[in-house]
Amino acid sequence: MRTRVSVPHVLLDVDTDARRFPDMNRCSYRTLATVLGLLAFGVICRHAALALQELPSSTSKAGSSPGRQMPFTIRVTTREVLVDVVATDSHGHAINDLTASDFRIFEVGDHSHKSPRMISAFRIIDPAEPLSDAPSSGLRVTLGGGCAASTMLHYQIAYHPSSDAWKSGFHEVRLTTSRRDVRLSYRQRYFVGETQAQPGALARDEARNRARDAGVLQEAACYHSPTPLSLSLSARLVETGERGALRYALNVDADSLSFVSLSEEARRVQLDYGICTFDSEGKTLRYMSTSADRALTSDEYLNAKTHGFPNRIEFPRLGDPALVRFVVRDRETGNLGAVEEVITPPVAEVTESETKAAEGGRQPVVASYENVDYVQGPVGSFGSIVSTPGSLCGDVYELEEGTQKLPNFWNFNAVGTLHAFTLDVPPQRFLNTGGIPGITRRTEWFGIDYHGAFLVRTPGEYEFELTSDDGARLYIDDGLLISLDGTHSARTKSARIDLGPGRHTIHVPYFEGPLAVALVLLVKPPGGQLELFDMRNFAGRSGSDTPPAF
Repeated sequence: MRTRVSVPHVLLDVDTDARRFPDMNRCSYRTLATVLGLLAFGVICRHAALALQELPSSTSKAGSSPGRQMPFTIRVTTREVLVDVVATDSHGHAINDLTASDFRIFEVGDHSHKSPRMISAFRIIDPAEPLSDAPSSGLRVTLGGGCAASTMLHYQIAYHPSSDAWKSGFHEVRLTTSRRDVRLSYRQRYFVGETQAQPGALARDEARNRARDAGVLQEAACYHSPTPLSLSLSARLVETGERGALRYALNVDADSLSFVSLSEEARRVQLDYGICTFDSEGKTLRYMSTSADRALTSDEYLNAKTHGFPNRIEFPRLGDPALVRFVVRDRETGNLGAVEEVITPPVAEVTESETKAAEGGRQPVVASYENVDYVQGPVGSFGSIVSTPGSLCGDVYELEEGTQKLPNFWNFNAVGTLHAFTLDVPPQRFLNTGGIPGITRRTEWFGIDYHGAFLVRTPGEYEFELTSDDGARLYIDDGLLISLDGTHSARTKSARIDLGPGRHTIHVPYFEGPLAVALVLLVKPPGGQLELFDMRNFAGRSGSDTPPAF
């Protein structure tokens, strides 16, 4: 484990990895770690005192020399893995009274060796209630793609992994509980990117590798990354004063910088950027790319270690974009990171002259453009990658060919997220449609796990009708209402349930096997007619009764 503390002109790394001191016993190792920690704390205090002495007094006179006014910065980073886990009983109902002592967590190593880890933090997350504190920072292993965590009551368990569990590659986590008849659902693996460069890898066949990497970058930006993401990014819109242009400040998070080519010797950053824009339906508009190759000074390097590595990306507003996805690739390690941002519509329509001015009136940061063809899909839609408040949130998965029934999606990695107010895909062929825009090219062997929360204002008996090809289920308030599991042609089934006033949850897991697709959900409210279940008809009218937005 490594704790990094930085102050002006000082960067202290207290390395507590026992493998670097193989001749020491555990007691000596702990003693050394303690001594190093105390030394680090002493240096921090000394620099803090010096920095405070250099600050000007509040009573100093104008014109007096205040000395240096550079503030000191203390940054402590720790390796931590956070695992989201749902606990249910035999009927599928959430269990909300477990404590940290009811859980045990293990790292699974080679040959199924299990190493127990101490739980460092534990809390219950109820989406129906606001969080009382900020979430812990760390590598988060979410349920599937995260939609489940937006609606399901679940536990978040944090632990400090061993040094072996922070090597590049996949790592397995195992959770157990001492409580009987409890089912735990969680993702069992997490991914750590390459931690160091491989010298000469690009030089061996640079042209072929560059072409391959360009394809990987475009696929990650316009669909999804073929490898798990391991760089943490943030994006912020920067006002340009021009309606025809968009400018963003991108930052590779400081906690990811150990995976980027920022070595003490080279102090060099080589990053490739891929940018894909989408319309409001999630269809691809345009792909763009650029790169950054910078040699950092010592001050820039220290600042990057503390605050992250920034860069600005500018491109024209073309085709009425509603969402932009940025992908960053570290050229030295191959690690990828991605972030999505909703694009705010301009106050007025962008004119043709403004578009031309944005595209050719100056030298943009983005260097090349490529149009991405998309074949128009069938009637209906599984949803859009553009987030809309109050909609169903669906995580998308690529399944193994031959899947015969609905899997437990929470144990797998999602490749993207969809948002839909209705489920309205009538029975039809899905081949040669281009797949799901912005997420996957697959037209067979995929799954979508929809979650949402809706508000009932008229209590009474509600009838739900579900049609699917292939398998699907409908859960209301964690209770199974309709099951159409298995591979089959379009089938329809209905059921009734009494719903009281207030907030309710809905969960619709669905998977597509071969050939045709279908997914339609209807509802008949008390005294009403059978119609599409539309989340907008079950939205709150005030901030106090609005279900969470996804």
